[in-house]
Amino acid sequence: MSNYETPDYKVLVKDGDFEIREYMDFYIVEYDNDDDPGIQRGFGTLFSYISSDNKENQKIRMTVPVIEEMVQDRKKMAFVVPGKFGDKIPEPNNRNLNVRKFNKGMFAAIRYSGFSNKQKEEGMKKKLSEWLVSRGYGELSNYMLAFYNAPFSLPMLRRNEILVRVATVS
Repeated sequence: MSNYETPDYKVLVKDGDFEIREYMDFYIVEYDNDDDPGIQRGFGTLFSYISSDNKENQKIRMTVPVIEEMVQDRKKMAFVVPGKFGDKIPEPNNRNLNVRKFNKGMFAAIRYSGFSNKQKEEGMKKKLSEWLVSRGYGELSNYMLAFYNAPFSLPMLRRNEILVRVATVS
């Protein structure tokens, strides 16, 4: 995992498995396809993009995490663009990929290990939501899943997170 670039953030609050983080701006390439609401083709499409299926035919180094977001009745999947590109990101060839700025801000996170599944994800979202309410934070975005490991990583070494943009409630 240490060989992969991750977005910059500063931990503002740490409470066990919960964190409040301040992320800096970064760019993502996002897979969003109405004909593939479960994102079965998401990772392969993103992998093709970083393997040089872009307008510049440029290979792009893998980063972590891979981010999934539930939007209404479908999912989106995103790859974090390496910082060296700044805002000059190779344009995707695939019409289902878009370059988007992930704006800086405050995010709550809960970390967990093992294989992720719907039941575990729902339980973690519930824990995070309850923790946020108890600490006076309001949710400002959809929940996002963040996956940091290759598919064949041992379960106990896997790093998964649930993220949500937050603000303090006055």
